[in-house]
Amino acid sequence: MPRQIKDQSIVVVEDDPSISGALDALLREKNVVQTFGSAEDALEATAQFTEVGVFIIDYKLPGKNGIELFHELRALFPAAKFIMITGEMSYGMVEKTRQLGFDALMLKPFDARILEDNICGLLSVAG
Repeated sequence: MPRQIKDQSIVVVEDDPSISGALDALLREKNVVQTFGSAEDALEATAQFTEVGVFIIDYKLPGKNGIELFHELRALFPAAKFIMITGEMSYGMVEKTRQLGFDALMLKPFDARILEDNICGLLSVAG
């Protein structure tokens, strides 16, 4: 039986509405999900966040990129898990995200079950 994410606060920052919508649909049933189309929009809303379990951040965003956003969010939410999603992956990107402290890096498009398994693994959620 596949593991399911439950009772988590998840923030998705993705400028492609089809991807953010799919992530929202996948995760919303048993979690609180907030989606934002830019780093700036997500940062403006941080005052409203109480506790965030997982941030899913696209690398290429309008304005600030995902790494710049990560630096700001990590300082505000040190206990959260961070997943970088990107459409272009290189060895340099893998190394950079690892060194910065991202918890996972995923290449788009990705299988929703793999994303959910990754999140469950990061949160140690049993299914």
